[in-house]
Amino acid sequence: MINMSHVGLRYDGGPEVLTDISLSLKEGSFHYLMGQSGSGKTSLMRLLHIGKLPSRGDIHFFNKDVSKLSRSKRALIRQKIGVIFQDFRLIPELSVFDNIALPLRLSGESDKAIKTDVNAMAEWMGLKDHLKMKPVFLSGGQQQRAAIARAVIAKPQILLADEPTGSLDDEMGLKIMGLFEELNKKGTAIVVATHNKNLVKAFPHPLLTLKSGELIP
Repeated sequence: MINMSHVGLRYDGGPEVLTDISLSLKEGSFHYLMGQSGSGKTSLMRLLHIGKLPSRGDIHFFNKDVSKLSRSKRALIRQKIGVIFQDFRLIPELSVFDNIALPLRLSGESDKAIKTDVNAMAEWMGLKDHLKMKPVFLSGGQQQRAAIARAVIAKPQILLADEPTGSLDDEMGLKIMGLFEELNKKGTAIVVATHNKNLVKAFPHPLLTLKSGELIP
């Protein structure tokens, strides 16, 4: 699904923040991305959801070189990727319902199907009574659950999650990880950036470890 070969990334002509990154993410793979603050985790996640293009090297999504694609074609690939940002990035002008529904609308689902799917997801996430609210009126944990719901509702082929359980209690965190496991069994490739070693022990999967912008064995 994603293949990186000798990728480097720098910002505004500065030094490389990622150096010689090579990795492959296959259908049904599940990796944790770990590393100390400043190791390059956020930058690598940006490359993985095509928020940035590499300064050097090649990245192929679904056998297509993204650096050679038009902006509109890159946007089509992004529709196959669910992203849970650490700062949530819910759209403040939209209700919780409309935030969660956004990927379904982009994929052309009917209004009836959207209503059914969003209501079911909101009930599972404990957000059923908050669907008409704007994100600003939610707690941090509720915003995180809404962001997760938006990322997974369209059953993406790739799911990228940056500290997805950071604002959740232990029970909800385990529930969310169980959801990720089910998606993964159905073929979704998943990358979870986390500092939570207990999470890694509870749900063991291979590690991608960054140190000073380089992947280490």
